[in-house]
Amino acid sequence: MRRKSIALFCLISFVIMILSTTVPEQVTYDISNHYIENAYAETGATNVVTSIYLVYRYYDTLFEALMFLFSIIGVVYLSIHEGDELDE
Repeated sequence: MRRKSIALFCLISFVIMILSTTVPEQVTYDISNHYIENAYAETGATNVVTSIYLVYRYYDTLFEALMFLFSIIGVVYLSIHEGDELDE
């Protein structure tokens, strides 16, 4: 009975989530054209991809790298300390 109620809850949640999402309206201004036309003037980078990663999306790239680093540290820590007698 418990598994059925959990499955029913998940199914209802999934249906509500699907029904609540709406298709966004058509964007009239294409952001890619802005990047292509203004990348050199705003950033000084000759490559558009470089300007997006290093200037427009700087914090996003930085925090992705930090999360990757922390996850590696966590996996290494847990694999080294697995089975110690000092675990609580």
